[in-house]
This record gives sequence, C-alpha cells and structure tokens, in this order.
Amino acid sequence: MCGEQIAIMATHNDDGHGAGNTSVSEMAMSKITDPGVGLRDAKWPVLTYADLRRATPGVIYSKATHMMKTREIELHLTGNMERYMWSFNGEAFYKGMPAIEMRRGERIRFVFINDTMMAHPIHIHGMFFELEVGACDSNPLKHTVNVKPAERTSFTLVAEEVGRWAFHCHILYHMDAGMFRVVEVVA
Repeated sequence: MCGEQIAIMATHNDDGHGAGNTSVSEMAMSKITDPGVGLRDAKWPVLTYADLRRATPGVIYSKATHMMKTREIELHLTGNMERYMWSFNGEAFYKGMPAIEMRRGERIRFVFINDTMMAHPIHIHGMFFELEVGACDSNPLKHTVNVKPAERTSFTLVAEEVGRWAFHCHILYHMDAGMFRVVEVVA
C-alpha cells in the first residue's frame, strides 16, 4: 500500500492455527524501518527495506494497474520448536496442501503475519513482487522478503508466468519441515 503502515490486530482461527503453531502475534506491525536484532544500535548507517526505492516507476502501482481489483491472501508464518514444525497457517506442505491458484494477469496482495520468534526470508519463484514500503510506484522490486518476528508485511504482484512455482521460507530446514507451498498461475 502507499503511505505509512500502522499496527493492526492480527486475525487468527479459533484454534490459533493448529498444533503446528506455538504462538500468535496479537499486535503485528510493519517493521520495514527496523534494521533487526544486533543492528539497532550500530554505530554506522544500516539500510532497511524502507530505504529501498525503484529507479523507474513500477507496473504494480502504475495508473493502468492501480485501478485493477486486487485479491488479498493473508498467510501466517507458524511454527513449533518443540515439535520442530514450520508451516503457513499451521499446515505443513507435506500434509497435501493445495496450490495457491492465481489467474494470469491477476493482481494479488500477499500479507504475512509472523507468529514465530524467528525471522523468515519468504521467497517466490518465477516472479517478482513490489514490496510495500510506502513508496507507491517506487516500491522496490524483490523476490524474497525477510519477515521479522511479530511483523506484518505485504507485497503485491501481477501473476504473469503460467506454471507451478515454489513459494517457501528460504531457511532450507524450515522449508523441508513444511514452510513451503506451491503457487500456480493458470491461463
């Protein structure tokens, strides 16, 4: 979205996303200006996502696509260290999760709420997205975003490349334990 993001109450299922999750973030907020643990008191400048800008205006927020209907998909990053489970919305990929289906040319806004106590670099194959840092048509173009604990962050993309694509945490043992989905762009 354009403009400043504020803290909002997170939405959860009645079961808190199932046995695969040990905590929920009741007040998730954007942390795009936070350099992260260990860098907050650095004696040198530390760049954050909020500092990134595109050199040329993006297509997601261009005048032509800004009026397009946007579908929103909210995903909670969930985990249980005692049972060593990692997932989206409390459901691990190996349990047969269906693909997240997108139509070619569809505009999608993904919202992530990290309910775990770890940062998760979320990566999507086959497409780039505009990370929502409040810079409107200058939002940075990315394919991976690091979602900090208790953070709510979002990005928008237009599905263009038909096919099945991996969508996962880039910490490989989290991906292997279940924090993996398939996105499928259909014609």
